[in-house]
Amino acid sequence: MIKILLVDDQKILLEGLEQILAPLEDIEVIGACTLSELAEEACARLAPDLVLMDICMEGRTSGIQICERLKMRFPQLRIVLMTGMQEVAFLEWAKNAGADSFIYKESSGEAFADCIRATMRGKQIYPDVQGTYTFGGTNIPLTDREFAILQRICHNKTYEEIALEFGITKRTVHFHVGNMLAKTGYKSVVGLAVEATERGYAGGAI
Repeated sequence: MIKILLVDDQKILLEGLEQILAPLEDIEVIGACTLSELAEEACARLAPDLVLMDICMEGRTSGIQICERLKMRFPQLRIVLMTGMQEVAFLEWAKNAGADSFIYKESSGEAFADCIRATMRGKQIYPDVQGTYTFGGTNIPLTDREFAILQRICHNKTYEEIALEFGITKRTVHFHVGNMLAKTGYKSVVGLAVEATERGYAGGAI
């Protein structure tokens, strides 16, 4: 059982993550903090295996600073930093602070669970910001999973086929497509796929 401590100043996000993780047999949320300053004390008291913590929170101390403190005091503790802002600099700050992994809040529940499990296995999960692509005249990049799904849509794969390939639900595919449309400003995925194809981003055989 992976024992998780959640740290975020948005109560609605904490509640959402708890609901997502609660049904999982191998993950248990043992505590939650809305103040970054309480994270260190909570770790000492609850002894979690992993801390899932927001980078930017209200208060005197950022998630980056808390990450550094926790890694010094609890070297075996795994830390996954998260953010809702597409700021590339955060990735480097997180690595320098010793964070084991990094995830965007827009990620699906399955992505959060996969990230937690992989991090506990010793892997470092960081979004690949090298060669990320933007569409629709915006500067918000697609995540690796979103871009992979878009490539398959360009190859006329159905949502059912995409879900089967990635081991996710059709609903999760719809979730990713919705995120892509929100980021790019497109009203439908057809226009987005056309732009991706015209710019040569559809890739070869999928």
